[in-house]
Amino acid sequence: MSATPAKDFGPIADDYAFFEAHATEAEEDARVYVRRLAGVVPADGPVRLLDFGCGSGTFTARLLGVAGWPPARLRLTLVEPVDAARQQAVARLAGTTAHPVTAAAALPDGTAGGFDAVLANHSLYYVPELPVRVAALAGAVAPGGAFVTAVAPRANVLVGFWIAAFRTLGMEVPYHTSEDVAAALRAAGAGYETESVAYEWAFPDTAENRWRILRFLLADYLDRLAPGPLLALFDPYADTGRIRIHTASDHYTVRRPR
Repeated sequence: MSATPAKDFGPIADDYAFFEAHATEAEEDARVYVRRLAGVVPADGPVRLLDFGCGSGTFTARLLGVAGWPPARLRLTLVEPVDAARQQAVARLAGTTAHPVTAAAALPDGTAGGFDAVLANHSLYYVPELPVRVAALAGAVAPGGAFVTAVAPRANVLVGFWIAAFRTLGMEVPYHTSEDVAAALRAAGAGYETESVAYEWAFPDTAENRWRILRFLLADYLDRLAPGPLLALFDPYADTGRIRIHTASDHYTVRRPR
């Protein structure tokens, strides 16, 4: 079954990198994933990891650095629709495994039950047909393995920016949130564990930095929105020359019994 993360981060790659550099989100996410996967990945033999929506591989590299799985054991499969990002990910992660990295634009056929760990780190916001994609990812887990994913809920500050911005266009948020992922997991009959994971986000408060985040969040919709109200979304978080935001994402773990 084909499953493809749909949003192209290429045009906003620099803005996304700015967000990553000024948030503790990735650090916290990697810590939680490793804890959630403890006892799930085999104690010996191959560790088969699927990363769905890996981007350029920066988070995957962080996760593998924390997990410490030996290169001789790691079998890595990457799914990323943007060609340039996928190529960067393969190059970045080649040294983490002693085996060839498998990489594709979409989830290949024949993946059911094929992976000890399936990861979708903040990539489910943008996929089409979310219930189908979530069911495919949960179904890719081998006996004894787990599917882990992080996604922001509507209470997250950045999702609140989405809500406020799209409301001015008379639209609902056109992206998925944690609530949608939970509904998709229930529809798939996948039992899950969840926890809220807090993180901090801070950067120098300049108009250009505010625009960096807005470009990352709103991409193609940005030129349809009035700039003044958008920039004002940051005002409640201004603190002595910096923007400081404390918020949280939801982590889901779907375990497949042995």
